[in-house]
Amino acid sequence: MKKILICAALFLAMGCNKDNGDSDPGVPSITRIRTEAGTVTYAKRGSSVEIDGKNLIKVNSVTFNGCEADLSVAVIAQQRILLAIPEDAPTIADGPVTDEVVVSTDGGEARGKLILLPPEPTLTSLSNTMPEVGETIVISGENLFYVQEVQFPGRRIFSVTDFTASDDGSQVEVTVPEGYDPSKGDIRVVTLSGEAAITPDVPEEPEEPLPEEPLTVTELQYLPDVSYASWEVKENLQEGDLVYVDRTTMTFSVIPESYKGALWISTAVDSRAYINEDEPLVSFRVNRTCDVYIAYNKGTVGWSRWLDGENWTRMEVDAAASLHEEIKVVSTQFPDADPDTYYLYKKRFEAGVIQLRSNSNQKNTRSPYFVILK
Repeated sequence: MKKILICAALFLAMGCNKDNGDSDPGVPSITRIRTEAGTVTYAKRGSSVEIDGKNLIKVNSVTFNGCEADLSVAVIAQQRILLAIPEDAPTIADGPVTDEVVVSTDGGEARGKLILLPPEPTLTSLSNTMPEVGETIVISGENLFYVQEVQFPGRRIFSVTDFTASDDGSQVEVTVPEGYDPSKGDIRVVTLSGEAAITPDVPEEPEEPLPEEPLTVTELQYLPDVSYASWEVKENLQEGDLVYVDRTTMTFSVIPESYKGALWISTAVDSRAYINEDEPLVSFRVNRTCDVYIAYNKGTVGWSRWLDGENWTRMEVDAAASLHEEIKVVSTQFPDADPDTYYLYKKRFEAGVIQLRSNSNQKNTRSPYFVILK
């Protein structure tokens, strides 16, 4: 800009008519204000401007928002004045201003419009650091005057021009546009003075849950001295499987889908002979927290009270209709007989040893329960 001023000064010096000091100076006027970029409506303090007009030769003062420019370094001619805007000229950030340039000459005053820009903006906070699309947020900061647009990151920059800026330059209220993606960059407020950015918080990706440790059953043993066949831990419960370790005639005919494929314990029909309700029948160890289900033959006489006393929950399909989850077992020994129905009872256990009690308190009852674990 200094080169422009020097060249302009030489040009003006060669092109001006000599002033005899007695001619009428004429009423001054301003036609335009420009910089290197051309005609402007706003400029920063300290920048050099050219005021074009008429009858500007006999200048007494030039003010920007009431602040006098230094004419000692200005280049003045009949139709233009080259000078610098005072660094301390007030802007809207200092309070209400007229945004007027006033040139005072011997012939009068000429007035023109020029917005003096405040310092560059800064952003300090978001009303919501993780805003969502369609949400109205407030962006706070300083020198948020002459806001042109608010930019949101995404697969491209989304520029929003529909916003509300506060009169004191401290806030901008704006709605988050469709396509906004905080992982793509900063939110920016663009003003005539420059732009400022603030980084929104990016929602953390949910951690992938660790794969659950496979459920295992170990240390299966009987507590009293009994002589029936040993129970067995089996995998992948399916229809058609043999139900009991000591019977080859009884198979599963109906298993609800949620139980298929589960780990389970095949019991012994002869274990129904154990009727001591006060002493545990069997124990085993599980390696992690799991749900244990007792599948109990609904035809059993002498119901084991320990299921209720130890807070086992009967599994229901529809409580209002009194429908319960059921497993059905058929016997090839009695092909024409109706299947046996087993109700399911559930209780949650932590890793460790689990003890189960007798099937009934009466001998010669129906086939005993079996166990499912999930």
